[in-house]
Amino acid sequence: MKKSFLFIMLVVFSIAFGDITVEYKSSLAPEVIKTIEIDSTEYFNVFELNKTFKANISDDLLDQRLNVNIYGKQLIFLMDSSLLQYGSNYHNMTHNIIQQDGKYFLPVVFLTDLLPQIFSNIMSWEKNKLVARAPLDNSIKRIVLDPGHGGKDPGAVGYSKKNFEKDIVLELALKLKKKLEEQLDVIVLLSRDKDEFVSLQQRTKFANENNADLFISLHCNAHRKSKIDGIEVYYLSTAKTDEARAVEAMENQVVYEYEGGREAVKKYDDLAFILADMAQSEHLEESYKLGANLQTSLVNATNAYDRGVKQANFYVLRGAFMPAVLIEFGFLSNKDEEKKLIKSSYQDKLIDSAFIGIRDFKMKYDQMQ
Repeated sequence: MKKSFLFIMLVVFSIAFGDITVEYKSSLAPEVIKTIEIDSTEYFNVFELNKTFKANISDDLLDQRLNVNIYGKQLIFLMDSSLLQYGSNYHNMTHNIIQQDGKYFLPVVFLTDLLPQIFSNIMSWEKNKLVARAPLDNSIKRIVLDPGHGGKDPGAVGYSKKNFEKDIVLELALKLKKKLEEQLDVIVLLSRDKDEFVSLQQRTKFANENNADLFISLHCNAHRKSKIDGIEVYYLSTAKTDEARAVEAMENQVVYEYEGGREAVKKYDDLAFILADMAQSEHLEESYKLGANLQTSLVNATNAYDRGVKQANFYVLRGAFMPAVLIEFGFLSNKDEEKKLIKSSYQDKLIDSAFIGIRDFKMKYDQMQ
């Protein structure tokens, strides 16, 4: 009985605190978790845990669970209940989780009492505030943009025979780099910043060596039929359709022509086992989500024909140990699309919409880390 009484007193005491200060055992500035009163009890939005602890938060509506990963440990909240599961143990928060307007709210006692109990070696409740070890920051901070082709490799040649893929994608990359760095807190690196040849393997090696969080390869397409048009985005896998295989073959042709022929191809094909390597395959879902964001944004902004998000075994994406996609901004072999792709106003549309696709992906990805 005494233990129960003390617990109730702690709940009442914690409610009086209002907003909760989180102080880190490092040089990081403190964070404040905002609280609100619901039914005479103080609650906080569960996504405040992402801001303060870089928590990975997801809901499982089928099983009626809310999953929160903090410091690599999984906490499971049972919907419409006050129970929290950690490992084989259950903890009672005394007040139910509340759902309002698509948001989830936890009682403040979770912060003042249960969290310091569960993570007693990481944090503690001291002098009306949480004192905690600094969380790992796995947010997207470094992006590699890869303008396709370059130097002796012109890439796709325009319908007019006057414009080359290598020049257009470099211009797009420079513009996109500027916009990303101006409007997001990221560092953007280019696999090439001038008209020079860079092998496909060097491109992903560059991304890995620079600890890139995203790899985005920029291209323009071509087709033997000049009426073919539209935008498409690829991520790594075995090509599923004849069209995807055709684009894959075209983009991989650089290895035959400029990197040493059959011997070079063998070197790339020997890397096929990478597809089964967990260091890369774990990023395929994120690659698809990034590709879907980019495709939707690009098509909505330009009204271009939507060729979809596809899978293909591009050499340039092999070995990129981070979410990686390849964008085909349009067909230079199409007379009308060639005219658009060289216009500054259309390029700005592409850049603005690509920026939105990357920004929105980053926002969601960062919240889940």
